Amino acid sequence: MTLPIRAVLAAMLLTSTSTVPALAADATAIARAHSEAFGRACASGKVDAVLALYDENAIVVWPGQGEEAKGKAAIANLAANLCNGKDPAPVLKSVEGRPLGPGYVATRGTWEQTTKGPDGKRTTVVIRTTEVLRETGGIWRYVVDHASIGLPPPSP
Repeated sequence: MTLPIRAVLAAMLLTSTSTVPALAADATAIARAHSEAFGRACASGKVDAVLALYDENAIVVWPGQGEEAKGKAAIANLAANLCNGKDPAPVLKSVEGRPLGPGYVATRGTWEQTTKGPDGKRTTVVIRTTEVLRETGGIWRYVVDHASIGLPPPSP
């Protein structure tokens, strides 16, 4: 039995559009779970737990001057400074995920971190993140982790 081309195209259109929201929801759930795991690991000061969330050859670009690393050994140094168990760790405020294809999710997140400024006063900064996660063997890991802190608005 052959189907008319219109019926085939209609079925393809219905199938493809009905799966997009499901993929987006799954991507956001993956992004949230991974970001929350990072937050917990960092707050605990357990650098090994933080590193377990990264691919062996992941690339990290964090907000501080020179805070760039490739590979777990280099990322360990950055993570040890950020996730030292003494200073407050960043706190996840929002995250969304976008599917990039089978086994890949892009994330966009917002975090807040309270730190002491040079004057000793506490200040809260907003950290923006854009990351790429890859799934291998049922485990999601960062392959790219980019974070930035926006510049303050210009003076009037």
